[in-house]
Amino acid sequence: MPDYPTNIQLPSRCEEVTEDPAIRSGFETGIVHTRPRFTRVRRTWKISWEYIKGADYRVLRTFYDQIRGGALSFNWTHPIENKVFEVRFKGEIQSDTQHYDYCSVDATLEEV
Repeated sequence: MPDYPTNIQLPSRCEEVTEDPAIRSGFETGIVHTRPRFTRVRRTWKISWEYIKGADYRVLRTFYDQIRGGALSFNWTHPIENKVFEVRFKGEIQSDTQHYDYCSVDATLEEV
C-alpha cells in the first residue's frame, strides 16, 4: 500500500469528524432506542493549507493522480497524533492560486 508523501509541508489546518455509528429509532412514547450500526467508529479529516508552495502542491496532485483519487487507500500519518491511519481521499482536491507559486488547498481523507 502506498504512503502519503512526507516531503510536503504539513497542513495548516486539520479538522476531524468522528462518525456516529448509532442507529436511532424513536417511538410515540418519546423513548429512543439505539444500537450500533457498525463494529467500529471511523474518522474523517479535512486537511487544508492556507499557503502551500507550488512544488508541494504538484507532489500532492501527482500522488492523488497515482492513487486515482478516492479509488485506492494509502497510509497517512496524523500530524498531531503521529499515528498511521489507512485512508482514502473523499472527493476531489480543491485549490485556489493565492500568490505566485502558492495555493490554498483543501482535501478530505476518510478512514477505510
